[in-house]
Amino acid sequence: MKKFFLTLAFALVVTAAPALAGPPLVCGAIDIGTAQSLPWSSAPGWNGALASYDLARLGDDTVALLTPQTPVDVRRETLRRAAIYATRQTGLGESLAARLIARANAAGDGAPPAWFDAGYFVETIRQAARLGRVLRPEQRGAWKLTADPTHVDGLALIEKAIRLGGRDMQPAAVFVAANRTAMDR
Repeated sequence: MKKFFLTLAFALVVTAAPALAGPPLVCGAIDIGTAQSLPWSSAPGWNGALASYDLARLGDDTVALLTPQTPVDVRRETLRRAAIYATRQTGLGESLAARLIARANAAGDGAPPAWFDAGYFVETIRQAARLGRVLRPEQRGAWKLTADPTHVDGLALIEKAIRLGGRDMQPAAVFVAANRTAMDR
């Protein structure tokens, strides 16, 4: 079983890395077909955030979309979009991360998806902060997130979700772990 996951990790890193120009959790859009997620432009590129989206709704909209039945890839794309939206307002990333972590703590050990959501968002927002530091000056002004606001180990939360029964989350955990190492270099 361990050999399978190592092979899967290698395949994910080798096939995904060349296609991505920036931090993979932020810049690597996930095709979710017609599944419901946060509002998004269909324009090409990684940042389809709509200028008209009301950021005051981000927390409620994100949590409402992350039901226990939401597939892992839809969760990942919703959290990626939420992280990108959160870069538009100071404190929004930290606020949503705290909300997702509190939601996981309240759900306890019976809710692997809640732990996954908290961990995946934390890791995505961490990469978004790194991206904010390297954007071109004309882009940097709108990017309000340039430092990790959480100081939480998101990967540990994802691993907890898997230990609690979220087996379908293992490929995402491998992807996060592989790309976290790449980002830390």
